Order: sequence, then structure tokens, then C-alpha cells
Amino acid sequence: MEPLQCFAMPGELLVPPCELTLLLLASRAEPTGDVEVTGGRLVFQRRGWYEVLLTVSWDTTDATGHRFAHTAIPDHHPLHSEAIEASVLQSLSDGRQLLRGNSVFEPGEVDTISLEVWQDSGRPVNVTAASLEIRRLAV
Repeated sequence: MEPLQCFAMPGELLVPPCELTLLLLASRAEPTGDVEVTGGRLVFQRRGWYEVLLTVSWDTTDATGHRFAHTAIPDHHPLHSEAIEASVLQSLSDGRQLLRGNSVFEPGEVDTISLEVWQDSGRPVNVTAASLEIRRLAV
């Protein structure tokens, strides 16, 4: 099995209320040649079937409102998408959104993925960590 390649936010980010916010990712390991980072988005360089693990850790001191995370891809149908009440998210997974998906990515077609979040607490909420981990499954 291929190893996971991790792309993560370099630090924390304060997310404003009711505004879809792009989380800028950077590579946490030596590049494999399959995926590059451009403008905080992941760009697939080689056609293949890839597993994508999404993790977004929200500040657990604020349990009001809803938390939303998704992976945006060029055809406008997200690979991952979850909206959940903040209090439920804290009860289930200590404030972490954890999603797994897989898709075929191909340069020049569906070749880009980005991580976006949204929240409606009425005030800014901190995302303490976020990442997409990518594993090539097959050609």
C-alpha cells in the first residue's frame, strides 16, 4: 500500500462567521510527484485513483452554531462535505471533523482539490489544525 502524503495548514486560523474560507495547505513531507501545492490547493500531477482523508480540528471552547467542511474540486461536487452542530461534533470526536473519500483525479480534468470551512457561531472561531492526507490507490 502506498504511504499517505500529508498536506496541512501551517498554523491556526480564525474563521469568520458565515463566510466560506479556504484553508491554505502546505506539504508536510518530501513530494512524491503525484501531488503539488499551488496557492494552498492540491494539484494532481499524475492520473490515478486516490484516497483522501480530511481532518479539521475546531476550537473546543466554543460549542455554538454549526461547523462545515468540504473538499472543493473543479466540477463543483465536493468529494467530502459535512455540516454538523458544534456541540455534537465536540461530543462525538472532540471537535474534529474526520472524513474519508476516494476519487479518480486526472491532470487537465478533475485535477485540483482544496479544503474549505464555514461556521455560523456569530463570531470568529479558530481552526486549530486541518489537513488532507492523500494516498494513491491505483492507476
